[in-house]
Amino acid sequence: MDQNVYTPEDKYYDYPDRPVPHDKRKSPINIAVVTTGMAVAMSTLYTGSALAEVMNFKEGTIAIVVGSVILAILASLTGGIGANQGISTSMLSRVPFGRKGSNIVGLVLGISMLGWFSYQCGYFGETIALMLPGHFLTSPVVATIWGGLLMMSTAIVGYKGMTYLSMVAAPLLLGLCLYCAIMAISTTGLSPIIAHMPDNPATIGTGITIVVGGWITGAVLQPDISRYARSKMDNSVGVIVAMFVFAAANWGGFVVAKATNSANIMEGLSILGMGVLGLLIVVLGQWTSNDNNLYSAALAIINIKPGINKHIVSAVCGVIFTALAVTGIQNHFVGFLSALGTFLPPIGAVLAVDYYLLKKKHQYDFENMDQTTSYKPLAFVSVVLGGGIAYISKFGSTTITAIILTVVLYYGLSKLTEKKNA
Repeated sequence: MDQNVYTPEDKYYDYPDRPVPHDKRKSPINIAVVTTGMAVAMSTLYTGSALAEVMNFKEGTIAIVVGSVILAILASLTGGIGANQGISTSMLSRVPFGRKGSNIVGLVLGISMLGWFSYQCGYFGETIALMLPGHFLTSPVVATIWGGLLMMSTAIVGYKGMTYLSMVAAPLLLGLCLYCAIMAISTTGLSPIIAHMPDNPATIGTGITIVVGGWITGAVLQPDISRYARSKMDNSVGVIVAMFVFAAANWGGFVVAKATNSANIMEGLSILGMGVLGLLIVVLGQWTSNDNNLYSAALAIINIKPGINKHIVSAVCGVIFTALAVTGIQNHFVGFLSALGTFLPPIGAVLAVDYYLLKKKHQYDFENMDQTTSYKPLAFVSVVLGGGIAYISKFGSTTITAIILTVVLYYGLSKLTEKKNA
């Protein structure tokens, strides 16, 4: 047997290229904690602090709530498909984008998730250097390297490893985020936080785009987790819980930055006297998010080359993108979020329209997927036009605009094609 292929006899086999059997599905609590682990990381607090630089208290809070609701809706829709069919996002994309077209989708999504892995490795290195300065092993570059190796460990193990870690981290993350906000308000008072005005304010639409960009890749890739859900309702429950914690983390970072007038969230936490314990919990959140990022990237790659060993794929990708993190690409954080918030939601929108509105559910059965054509241009045209027009026009929230345009384009073009072929 090829040593690069692993089978259900593997103790940690998690069905990367086939449906998860119903007797292997997990509870809503399991889905909630794993989704929380994927959605909430140290970068979530950074998103909140980035909002504090460009938005006042009221508009920033609105942006966080609206952005989280948008993510919950999208992840419930895409995740519902994953729960029903038991397969990953990249495999689901075979239906609307075509069998070979799904390879392009998988490549784009895989690179996006690996980009997040690299970004968060960099943030991990910065955090360790802040916690324990003046040592070789805790310098930003060295900490980024060993931190990346640590984070890839649970991804290499697979879904079981991510579950065990998230079960511990998720409740701690919620407690930390709420405690951050309480400490910030009690230290400076609520009035100064509300009164703080940014020098160069942005629109609410921009704020929503930044928030949505903080997890839009994860929302599109929710089927990678929800394929383990017993039903689409179980997925929705898990998503709602995760988005509550996600919103709390964004708001915690937002309030801390306002209270301390610090753009660096780690510095802000130190000013508030959170200490090493608080920073360690944030690092734990970093770990839970990054193993999910690497895990989903491996699933996307396996859609391109079914049957290869996911453990090896995870290890190789983890090493490469940890090395990239050393270059400091995470410094372009806000721009990266905005780009994600514009161009990736259309992929999830196409899946949702195809499955729910065009009622092609039967085509998503795993046994029928080999019958799909190689490429389906309508999906690609809708994604490119929807995201492109939204990006160029800058009208309102580019994320919401991209989703609406893609839904209208894909649904309209599909119906026109049906009439033409009738």
